[in-house]
Amino acid sequence: MRCGQVFSVRMSKRTGTEEHLVLTVVVLAALCCSCGCTQQTAAMEWYRQGLHFNAHDNQFEQALECFNTSLELDPQFEEAWLGKSVALYNLKRYQDALQSVDRALELDPEYATAWWMKGEILSSLGKPDEADRCYARAQETDPRFVRV
Repeated sequence: MRCGQVFSVRMSKRTGTEEHLVLTVVVLAALCCSCGCTQQTAAMEWYRQGLHFNAHDNQFEQALECFNTSLELDPQFEEAWLGKSVALYNLKRYQDALQSVDRALELDPEYATAWWMKGEILSSLGKPDEADRCYARAQETDPRFVRV
């Protein structure tokens, strides 16, 4: 695989934040080409960038792009599937979010945060009983998860 293939970003207009993303991508591409990093390392960097965008209001499309790129590099990266699910949830694309969180749970059935997220999605889809089962599974897996 060539480095240029890994770091393609498609953006129609650039805001200050998108310019920051492009700069980050250029730096990551240069680092990966010079040090020969693995696809998993690149996937982790895209994942971290996605987390950054997920944490800022109205940047969920950018987060989704980052998570998708991460998953192209490492389709077994359950945290990236969860991140994608959160971005889709924030975009109110609940069915797509459900598919992504289910993929995370296929990869790690004991992933408490993914069970919790699935509960949130199912609750938004008007399925409170299914949501409650997911919240309970999250708490069984990790007692720190308590539904308030």
